[in-house]
Amino acid sequence: MKAIGYIRVSTDEQAREGISLDNQRAKIEAYCEYKGFTLVGIIEDAGISGGKNKARPGFIEVLNRIESGEVETLVLYSLERLSRDMLTLLALERLLDEHDIELHTVEGEVNTSTPDGFVNFAMKAFLGEMERRQVKYRTKKVMEFKKAQGSIVGSVPYGYRRLQNQLEPEEGEQKVIAQAKSLYGASYSLSEICRRLTKQGHMTRNGKPFTVEQVKRILPDYEQTFSHANTKLSQNIRGFIEAIA
Repeated sequence: MKAIGYIRVSTDEQAREGISLDNQRAKIEAYCEYKGFTLVGIIEDAGISGGKNKARPGFIEVLNRIESGEVETLVLYSLERLSRDMLTLLALERLLDEHDIELHTVEGEVNTSTPDGFVNFAMKAFLGEMERRQVKYRTKKVMEFKKAQGSIVGSVPYGYRRLQNQLEPEEGEQKVIAQAKSLYGASYSLSEICRRLTKQGHMTRNGKPFTVEQVKRILPDYEQTFSHANTKLSQNIRGFIEAIA
């Protein structure tokens, strides 16, 4: 059977856990030799987080190779190298199944060629998702605690500057906010506000013209009309659910 491997590591993980690309590559090569697979290549994402799939060129290449029909097996060091997001893992397994491609992992002994192997895969996907959500929950609680203690959480908002552990108004930026608010109150569109601020010489902190999204954030009375139902991700998930039913 022809196989491709996929390896990934973020800078933090390599420093913290010692999961190097070389180590993953060696494990995959040994596994393929043991199984009698013909390894035609190993695709890598070096120093890249597993958070955003489209930001990983190696991951996108894996999808391309799956759809090309060139291989019969995808081999990973572990499922976590692919993703900790359960939807990503389940969707990828469905794609692999549609193309009659097996998924194998060195660590955890996942092998989706059998029903029992699929159950093992599904359980590991679930546990990875649980860990991802636990990290997200703990981070949220830490941020809430710091905010309740009066600490500055995240970046300093436009219009203010950091004074030790507190925020105080920044006079120049407050004038820009006041100007944007005045134009908004006069029924100017957000794009027109951007143009007028640029014409008056007002720039963002990085020296670039304001965008519509940045103007939204600095307007204290802007009415947010964002809806999750209208996002591209939400629409794609809806289409995915309808397609696999």
